[in-house]
Amino acid sequence: MTLNINKEGIVSRLRAFLSVLILTFAVAGQSACGSKASSTSPSVSPTPPEVQARELAASSRDQPGGAPSPSGRDPMMEQGAKYMAVVMDYKRRLEKDPKDKEALLFLGNANYDINRFDQAKEYYKRYLEVDPMRAGVRTDLATSYYNLKDVNSALRELRTVLSQAPDHEAALYNFGLILWKNKQDKPGAIHAWETLLKTHPNYPKAAEVRRQIDEMSKS
Repeated sequence: MTLNINKEGIVSRLRAFLSVLILTFAVAGQSACGSKASSTSPSVSPTPPEVQARELAASSRDQPGGAPSPSGRDPMMEQGAKYMAVVMDYKRRLEKDPKDKEALLFLGNANYDINRFDQAKEYYKRYLEVDPMRAGVRTDLATSYYNLKDVNSALRELRTVLSQAPDHEAALYNFGLILWKNKQDKPGAIHAWETLLKTHPNYPKAAEVRRQIDEMSKS
């Protein structure tokens, strides 16, 4: 059975592709101007096999290609150019206001979507300095730490989420998964997942979680 770390929110592969495009262009532009390019996070193979960066809504292969636009440009490239403009606008907004929550969240998610977890982590941390009670963002920060193989920091952030929102769905799921897989703390994992199923009986992975609780209880 495969269980995946839950990222707060869902994004399509098209957006992830455009994120790659924009961030690649942005770094290339900085290098061309002689500025120091932003560092990239260590390459993260899907951390172990049961962990994935984010649950994606659709495969890029499923996206319609579309007919060429009247200008003759490829529609995907036009979308990429528009997305690049949005990203650059958010970066300019941060230069003017380093506490712009919308810009911090957008850029954190854009980096997360292309597995630049180190950069995503920094944007999420800056966001939480402004709004420390945003449980979803802190859950994403925990998942970023996990993908960077910093399990203890991931657990610390999840404990903070659960102290603020004891029934937070994604935090309970991730907390149980990390306790089970990385800390070999089966009683702790079972408690977290039983709380998850009690507070969210319609959880999409409820059947898988119940089976795993049964297996852990027997072993």
